Amino acid sequence: MTAQAPRPEALRPLAARVPPLALLGAGIALTTLGELRWGVPALAWIAPVPFLLYLRARSGWRARLVLLGAVLVALHLQVAKIVTPPLSYAFVPAYAVPLALVDGLVLVLADALRRRASDRWGLYAFPAATALAEVACYRLSPAGTWGIAANSQIGNLPLLQLAALLGPSAIGFLVAWTASLAALLLASPAPRRFARDAALLGAALVATPLLGAWRLAAHQGRTVTVAGVVADLGPTPAGFPDDAALAANTDALFARSERAAASGARVVVWNEAATVVRAAEEPAFLARGAALARARGVDLVLAYAVPLSAAPGAFENRYAWLSDQGELLETYEKHHPVPGEGSVAGTAPLRALDRPYARAAGAICYDYDFPAMGLGHARLGAGLVVVPSSDWLGIDPFHTEMARLRAIEGGFSVVRPVRWATSAAFDAYGRARATLPFFEENDRILLATVPVEPVRTLYGRIGDSIALAYGAILLGALAAALRARSGARDATEVASREAA
Repeated sequence: MTAQAPRPEALRPLAARVPPLALLGAGIALTTLGELRWGVPALAWIAPVPFLLYLRARSGWRARLVLLGAVLVALHLQVAKIVTPPLSYAFVPAYAVPLALVDGLVLVLADALRRRASDRWGLYAFPAATALAEVACYRLSPAGTWGIAANSQIGNLPLLQLAALLGPSAIGFLVAWTASLAALLLASPAPRRFARDAALLGAALVATPLLGAWRLAAHQGRTVTVAGVVADLGPTPAGFPDDAALAANTDALFARSERAAASGARVVVWNEAATVVRAAEEPAFLARGAALARARGVDLVLAYAVPLSAAPGAFENRYAWLSDQGELLETYEKHHPVPGEGSVAGTAPLRALDRPYARAAGAICYDYDFPAMGLGHARLGAGLVVVPSSDWLGIDPFHTEMARLRAIEGGFSVVRPVRWATSAAFDAYGRARATLPFFEENDRILLATVPVEPVRTLYGRIGDSIALAYGAILLGALAAALRARSGARDATEVASREAA
């Protein structure tokens, strides 16, 4: 008896036999679980694969609308994971809808270029479009770096070192490139055609962590001890605490600052809006801080809110940097308020202060979700950046860990005292020098010894110039698509003339 030939279905790629709804469900699940709270970093590398396969299996505008709907569901579920008091679920669409539109359009664009140009162009169009969209989002939108792929890998220090060379979007390119190749190999009836592409990606996946490991072996030299002082109270959606509670809170902050100085801190930094100071009370408040700074011989960075109207209303979200001589060196106001926060955005140019221990600078919380802020400090030669912050349980410790990317990109240490979440200090390679959980019993004082010698980085010099390469890839794919369309039209015309 001769063996029967396999049925045609058995010769088709495995991916072609997966129902489209199953692909959409897998994409939703992987996207939901790949980032933010309870995120599994490995899933972020494959989360786009089911969506890419779905677009291969279905065509037409209805299929694209269904794909956009699935991405919207996935991003809603992902963002919903970080909603804990004092946030409500009304917060979710404000972030999920724009991010889903961007991600969905990137998928649709890359698939359109693949269909019209070739599978190989599609392989590189998706990571290029992903990375270019990330650059556009954190440079042009109020979402900053929320939603970029590098955040999903925030614990992978060797990989994160790539940001020191080409910025966070290069990590997004690498992650999306992996997903794009996986989808192509699963869908192609002749995957061996792409062996060279697979080898190129494999080399990048090996070289990147090796380079990162080499960077992580470095030491910087000169150090300084910095303290982060954390308050127990803060503004809420209902408004500011009453006067008695605020007075007790302010007294506690100054007492903790005294203890931090006694423990050897050279710089003491409060968390974002650590207390509330009315405009008429501000001179006396600053005089109290100056007296402590002189008496203890420390730089004191007082972060506080100045109400401009009745609670919750608008307020100035600022810090005052006092020298160890009691001199007011800088007053800084938050440049990037969280949408809906109520802070009045500061517009003053970034500054770096020449102090005996380091060239130092600062920002406030959400400011450091924008790489341009870190680039500004890097170009000012900062070796230490303090970032008073305030978070909530749903982004603890994720938001603090995001700040390590700015440290790596800019080549400086970051100290981030945080109310209602984990405080931390990172060196210029993103290595944690100290952490302080909020939801544990402790003295609310983060004490860290951090290097203050700036580490020059390529990204600090060229910024997001790599975006030109992403654009070139997309333009190449578009040109190939136009050539293919022109060639098909010419062939049709020739066939029509011959038939005539």
